[in-house]
Amino acid sequence: MRQGNVWPNATLLLVAVGLFGCSEKPEEKVVVFGAASTTNALNEIKQRFAEEHGVEVQVSYASSSTLAQQIFNGAEADVFISADVRWADYLDEKGMVERRRELLGNRLVIVVPADSTIDVRGPADLLAAEIEHVALGDPDAVPAGVYAKEALSKLGLWEQVKDKVVAGADVRQALIYVETRAAEAGIVYGSDAAITDKVKVAVEIPAELTRPIRYPAMLLKHGAENPAAAAFYEYLSSPAAAAIFKKHGFAVDDDVPEKRVGPGIL
Repeated sequence: MRQGNVWPNATLLLVAVGLFGCSEKPEEKVVVFGAASTTNALNEIKQRFAEEHGVEVQVSYASSSTLAQQIFNGAEADVFISADVRWADYLDEKGMVERRRELLGNRLVIVVPADSTIDVRGPADLLAAEIEHVALGDPDAVPAGVYAKEALSKLGLWEQVKDKVVAGADVRQALIYVETRAAEAGIVYGSDAAITDKVKVAVEIPAELTRPIRYPAMLLKHGAENPAAAAFYEYLSSPAAAAIFKKHGFAVDDDVPEKRVGPGIL
């Protein structure tokens, strides 16, 4: 029989090895903030990335303005996809972006409920008496709403339409208002209209009525030291991701160069 405290010490040693010496490497994870309009596409992309690379991707969706402000206020996101270049510029100016490229394009469309009999052939038809509510993303903050206000203003229609506006916290909420007939019409992205059979596109709003609708992707400073985050940022521009974005109604720019951001570079 062993004497003294040899066995207890040996037991402690085995426990220590079990807890520390043989512990597995912590699972890699990427935290992504994505504009609400990218929800369906990004959900599919993150699943494929996880299957191919064994990396968990967690995505939070909201309006680009909300997400950018959360990042500025300390939210620990690795990658951000904005539906508005201006919110990417905002974070650039705050020194919070490591790398950046323009990733996607989109377009605005006027949608009505799928079984609607209201004849909408152009933006001016939103003034019709039978259209009492027009759903938009918040026109003062949500990019899709800001673009819609810009288009209607250029047509001289905003002052007449604004009292009909039902503002959503993001573009997907505006879409839901039309799906549920809380609004007789709405202005959303073409990619949003493509995900549901509860609405139909009445008309596409001419691109020249708004600034180009661009979606920058950013590798944030917080994610710069995370190899998995850098890999996901690159994956967003891969042929596999491009095919998914296109399937969900986005325009994909294969030839847009990356804009690198560093000290003193904007």
